[in-house]
Amino acid sequence: MNRRDFLHVASAGAIAAAAAACAPDARYDADALARPELLAALGPDATRAIGRRYLAMNSYGMDARSLRRAVLASRPWSDRLFGQSPSVSKLVNTDFSDGRTVVVDGWILSVTEARQCALLALRKA
Repeated sequence: MNRRDFLHVASAGAIAAAAAACAPDARYDADALARPELLAALGPDATRAIGRRYLAMNSYGMDARSLRRAVLASRPWSDRLFGQSPSVSKLVNTDFSDGRTVVVDGWILSVTEARQCALLALRKA
């Protein structure tokens, strides 16, 4: 194999890895993403209210598809590249550790939790 062939093969592999990293992960069920852990503690009405408020605070392009993509995009690059699927609760913990929080109606939420509440709010009751 000459240098040119090697570079073509290597670049094709890099493009394939990048595409896989950016693609939505089928292992994350859309229903699971719309069930924040807050739901058990606060109930559906309060959790949906938080989600509606988050949507009002971030009205630019907030539909279910973009919210799911945003949650999945928050996974570490290494997990996306190697097909790892950390639990949503791990993503929430990482948000808190990294300071990715938002205050919604007095609640300090991880960005992932807020997006999950918004997903729940967008679903029919």
